Amino acid sequence: MKRIGYISAGVVLGAIVALTLPSLAQDTGSSTPGIADRTVTVSGTATIKATPDEAVVSLGVQTQANTAQGALSENALKMTALIASLLDKGVAKDDIATTYVSIYPTYGNSGMDITGYQAVNQVDVTLRDISKVGAVIDDAVKAGANLSNGITFKLSDENQGVNQALDAAVANARSKAESLAGAGDARLGQVVTIQESSAGYPPPIYYGRDMAAGAVAEASTPIQPPTLETQVSVTVTWSLT
Repeated sequence: MKRIGYISAGVVLGAIVALTLPSLAQDTGSSTPGIADRTVTVSGTATIKATPDEAVVSLGVQTQANTAQGALSENALKMTALIASLLDKGVAKDDIATTYVSIYPTYGNSGMDITGYQAVNQVDVTLRDISKVGAVIDDAVKAGANLSNGITFKLSDENQGVNQALDAAVANARSKAESLAGAGDARLGQVVTIQESSAGYPPPIYYGRDMAAGAVAEASTPIQPPTLETQVSVTVTWSLT
């Protein structure tokens, strides 16, 4: 079951009190000169914490042969077996996407003589059931996979919890703004501007197991999904009265 929550940050990321007083010689037409120009700008934060419900696994096959055609043919056979293993695990065709295909020569010690050719084919596999990640990797290696660029855990609904976190971030900013306004012998008026920004989710978790051909251990690969965190920040400017 997905869990989600938010925590108001207690650290003041920035607080700027801007008091603009008009020149004594200037007539603003206000009964209280300069009041309308006084503002306070404060940043507030909240953190979204959630358990991921999807994973994207990068898997691939690297083959080498004396000729380019030989490398491509061997790669195609192994990649076909790899994709078949994914389909057998219940992965939908639409959740398997080719991300990289290449063939290039390999050279001897002189750097001049071509000694063979290397072919690479990689796919990103989206798993809707993250409990299958370890088993999918194990079967893929048995089928011939010997490359991986890592695992990315994510939420199927990336906007989950954002609205609640924004409410908490604004409340966090207001609390600090009220303290600052009170220290300046003023009160908060209307909101003048609000700006929002969010930090990203953690980078991919890389699969560190030896994926060379024949290096499959009998034990299943353990996968422990992380708790995803993203920080929502708002910068709010209030008028002072």
